[in-house]
Amino acid sequence: MTTADMDIVPVVLSGQALLSLRESGHNFPSAVGEVIDNSIEARANHIQIITEEAMVGRKKTLAQVSFIDDGEGMDDETLQHYLQLGFSKRFMSEKTIGKFGVGAKLASLSVGMRIDAWSRVEGSERIRHVFFDLEEGIEAEKRGDTVGIYPPDDEPLPAHLEVYFPEGSGTMVTWSKIDRVSDGHGRSTPDHVRNEMNKELARVFRGFLSGGIRITVDHTDLKPHDPTFLRKGTWADQVLTEELARTSGESRAEARHFHGQVFFNEEVKVQGTDHKIRVVIALAPPEILRFKGAGGDALAKRLRIPDNEGAISFMRLDREISYTPVAKLFPSGIQTKDRYIGFEVYFTPELDRMMGVRNVKRGAVPADELRRTLRAIAESVIPKARDEIDRVWGEVNRDDAVKSGEHAPITKALKDADRTMPKARVKQVPTPAQQEREYDNLAKDAGRNATEEEKAAYVQEIKDLPFVIETVDVPGDDLFQLTHLKDQTIIRLNQRHVFYQEMYEPLQLLSKEGGTGTGPNVSATARRAIEAITLLLVAYAKAESMHETPVDQYKELRKWWGSFTEQYLTKIKDVL
Repeated sequence: MTTADMDIVPVVLSGQALLSLRESGHNFPSAVGEVIDNSIEARANHIQIITEEAMVGRKKTLAQVSFIDDGEGMDDETLQHYLQLGFSKRFMSEKTIGKFGVGAKLASLSVGMRIDAWSRVEGSERIRHVFFDLEEGIEAEKRGDTVGIYPPDDEPLPAHLEVYFPEGSGTMVTWSKIDRVSDGHGRSTPDHVRNEMNKELARVFRGFLSGGIRITVDHTDLKPHDPTFLRKGTWADQVLTEELARTSGESRAEARHFHGQVFFNEEVKVQGTDHKIRVVIALAPPEILRFKGAGGDALAKRLRIPDNEGAISFMRLDREISYTPVAKLFPSGIQTKDRYIGFEVYFTPELDRMMGVRNVKRGAVPADELRRTLRAIAESVIPKARDEIDRVWGEVNRDDAVKSGEHAPITKALKDADRTMPKARVKQVPTPAQQEREYDNLAKDAGRNATEEEKAAYVQEIKDLPFVIETVDVPGDDLFQLTHLKDQTIIRLNQRHVFYQEMYEPLQLLSKEGGTGTGPNVSATARRAIEAITLLLVAYAKAESMHETPVDQYKELRKWWGSFTEQYLTKIKDVL
């Protein structure tokens, strides 16, 4: 039987298929990125994005988005095929950003129902135009007509956009009949959508922006956003320069670069293969690390620090295709402090399958060989970066401690409160020499021993207090450590413990600055919560001191309490 004897049906119902392909997995920033990819491949140096708004009922929405570049332009044949799904002059190339011939088409359909393109090649006076309208295509299919793209015509540029088109070669692409736009949080107001787009594009194309390619959104040039803080002239440099001017009281500060610290920057071979990748791991500069607990405040959010927690940036030909955590890659799991660590993986298109690259350039799922390679690097490097964070924070804590102890107000109040309470019954009393050594160690832990005079002043300050509380760096699972000195108990609160990091310290920051809360009593409530937690620890210490041999009796209890607290806080979160 030949095909002439058969009733042939098309393998694809074009209209219905294109409706389905609108669910391609794009969000608005990633869709915009596909058009920018084409402009870069067309050797453009300046890419402009113009957004236009409209009122739909009482709601303001994005009505049209236009992309104008000064690239090489397209001749008539290429222009007509530009909107054809699957067409690409670079199909399956391993030397270019795009290779599947679907990116920009799926991107436009994921946002709106119509796409127009105008283009002019070098040496030509004519700007040629093509379009595809999905609504018209569906109607044509219902009538039994062929759904396709007509040859280029001479329809002029929209009058209000003509001024942006380059004098020589270039291309303009316009999306209209927009009906599916929202930011990463589901918000569809134009301001939210633009803000999210700007943030994503600045990071995704940071290599090109740093290299001199301009991307302009509504007349404002994007600054590259670099999670490693190694590139110059970035968004972080701008924000920190402005913050420096604000805190110094000057109208403006001289622009400078705040350089990250490189912990790893090497080309490595993927385990079990002959393929190579380049891995960069870097730590944010001290101006961003600042002090412990500041990673979620207003400045950190402007710097986009919370977004970086555990994220791995996969860079394909210097274009980011994925920025997300990879399961079981960071040693001991992802920690809050990891938001200060930038982690980049550079590779070429020949590794697309190993990287799990999709045709919409969103996401990467590393193969086992690559995952093992990255895990080995992470296990070697990440702990060193974390230690450096602790060192910087420790210096800040010690500097702050010289000015005022974290717990000084409450320990002084406890002196008066304890006067009428039962007295300790501890029999394991240290000798005067042992007590002096204990004070020396405490002064060192608290950062109050820079000079003999400073240490002596500190000891004089605390020796008559019934309770001394200091936040220190304690190895192990202990939430706190107690040292009973007859009529005095020293409480060392462990800043490494997850309870301190996730509960005590954020509350303390909120009590001082008001945090991000909007209620009038947020700071007061946080202060009272800190008092309550501290007094719970003091009450426990007081209860221990009523036993003659508290260390022998309660040491294991304290250890298990700290360990179980950490486990529960790690496993249970945001259930109330």
